[in-house]
This record gives sequence, structure tokens and C-alpha cells, in this order.
Amino acid sequence: MPNYRYINHTADLGIEVKARTFKELLKNISNAIFETQISGTIDGVKTMHFSIKSKTLGDLVIDWCRELIYNFAVNGFIPKTYDLSLKKTSLSADLTGDTFNIEKHKVKLEIKNVTYHHFKLKKLQTGYKVVLIFDV
Repeated sequence: MPNYRYINHTADLGIEVKARTFKELLKNISNAIFETQISGTIDGVKTMHFSIKSKTLGDLVIDWCRELIYNFAVNGFIPKTYDLSLKKTSLSADLTGDTFNIEKHKVKLEIKNVTYHHFKLKKLQTGYKVVLIFDV
């Protein structure tokens, strides 16, 4: 069962994502992005590493989304598993996944970028919740 839901938004795509931990929130955000964009089997055949340093946790969420969207647009990378190391507002990510292949993947909806429009990151008693709006 997904840890996200679509929310009404006039022109773009709105998604609310929840998780027990911040690392899990980042994974759930990635799942929401790619389950919305892509259908097909994702094999763990390619690896990718990147690091992000941000000023706030909110900025880190936005930077994480931008990095995922960029790596899909430029390299066709679709993540499947995540090894994340978090220190305050710095993230080191080792991802395993697949490269987009027209023979086994289909684009359902193209996500172009994430915005700060209506962005909300909340720490709850049970974890975290974020509202994200994406340009499509």
C-alpha cells in the first residue's frame, strides 16, 4: 500500500507523502515520483551515487526530488533500492535501479520539476508528512 496520495491541484500534480522517519520519507517520495511516472519492471542492475547539502530539511526534500528528476531526465535512471546516510541537512545516497528502456518501461506521466508552491514539511508525533507540487 502506497505511503502517498494524490491531492487536488489545478494544473500540476500534488502528492502528500508520509513516513515514520525522514529517510523513509525520502524513499517514499521517490516511490511516489516513479510509480506516478513509470510502469514496468525495475531491475537492480545499475548504481548511482550522489550527495546533497542543503540549508534546511525542507530544502533537502526539494533538492532530493530535483536530483531524482534530473537523473531520470538525463540518464534514464529509475531507482529501486536506497542506501541513505543523513547528517542534519546533508544526504549521501547510494541507489540501485534500472535505466529506462522503451521495450520494458512506459512513461505514464512526465514530471518536469518540483516546486516550492504549497510546499509543506511537517514533523508529526508519528513521523513526517510532506506536501509536494510537481510541474507536469
